[in-house]
Amino acid sequence: MPDWIVVQEIVFGLLGMAMGGGVLYGIYRTANHWIDRRHERELAGVDGAGAADVEQLRDRVEALEEISYRLHELEERVDFTERVLTRRRDQGELPPGA
Repeated sequence: MPDWIVVQEIVFGLLGMAMGGGVLYGIYRTANHWIDRRHERELAGVDGAGAADVEQLRDRVEALEEISYRLHELEERVDFTERVLTRRRDQGELPPGA
């Protein structure tokens, strides 16, 4: 077999593999695009029910933030009361053990 035939077989083989890879890549991109669009359509269909869930979650988060604020206020009041009672006990205004 002459050398140019071997080179020709190698070149055509590489070109064939490159073309096959290009075709497979095109199929991959098309399928990926189709899946993305399908997912977007499914999300759009659930949008009405999802909005109610999101609003309910926002209300719950708001309630938890208010509870957190109130808990912080109670902690500050307890700390203040402990300091006042400790000071009065140290000054002898309260009996020991009280």
